[in-house]
Amino acid sequence: MRLADGAWHSGESLAESGRISRAAIHKRVSKLRDAGWPIEAETGRGYRLEGGWDRLDAEALRHQAPAGWAVTVLDSTPGTNAWLAQQDFSGPRLVLAEQQTQGRGRRGRQWFSPPGLNLYASVDWRFDCASSQLGPLSLVAAVSLVAAIGHPGVRIKWPNDLLVDGAKLAGILIEASGELAGPVRTIIGIGCNVRMRGDADLGQPWTSLLQLGDAPSRTELAARLMTRLDADLRRFQAEGFAPFLPRFQALDALDGEAIGVEQGGGHRHGIARGVNLQGQLQCEFGGGMETLASGEVSVRRS
Repeated sequence: MRLADGAWHSGESLAESGRISRAAIHKRVSKLRDAGWPIEAETGRGYRLEGGWDRLDAEALRHQAPAGWAVTVLDSTPGTNAWLAQQDFSGPRLVLAEQQTQGRGRRGRQWFSPPGLNLYASVDWRFDCASSQLGPLSLVAAVSLVAAIGHPGVRIKWPNDLLVDGAKLAGILIEASGELAGPVRTIIGIGCNVRMRGDADLGQPWTSLLQLGDAPSRTELAARLMTRLDADLRRFQAEGFAPFLPRFQALDALDGEAIGVEQGGGHRHGIARGVNLQGQLQCEFGGGMETLASGEVSVRRS
């Protein structure tokens, strides 16, 4: 795509380089716009893809991948988790997409996935332990993602969100299948706002690495994440959550905060008191302590 450089290109030059007609260029631009690409058009200047296109580099990622990893980059897919779930497990694998047409977050919520701007990734991993030991996995993945991002202001909101000053930067979706006693295949879905800009209405405050002034290339971020996850997932299988608990505690966005908890159709107010070694949220309600599993509740700051 010649528009990837973010500069203005006349319809005539695009038609000439593509050896097609000006009318065909217009139709292609219309299709790209319909797919979500923010292409501008201006009389006398032509077309421009605002901000350019930081294209994912599959070959560079394969060269940087840890031993045994496979890397796949898709142009478009309904969702990287869903695509990966249709493949047979063949070892650790990173799947990235330029665009998701039906991106999902936790509890089936839509994950806004405009083309060419953000990181839409899934990692295929198999654990030999029982599925009951994988409760903290989303927190381990979150700690890994924070390390890969490297921005000092990022915090983790239990159980699966990354925030900066209360605005959402990234989210994690874990899907697992297998035997209760193991092995368990897990697909770790990760969405991170990298170069998203503008005033998209996502139903909650959001930010991106570009808005924070610290946006690496998406290829660089994906490579750092893959390397970090390889080390952290292996350590999690060998040692459990204990080595990660201090790292999580230093990033915990809820610890000591007054929160609202929705559970079983009811709503309660309490104080978040960190997490335990099972990855459960510890909450103080009316002087008593309770532990909450990620699948049971929705947590919002009061």
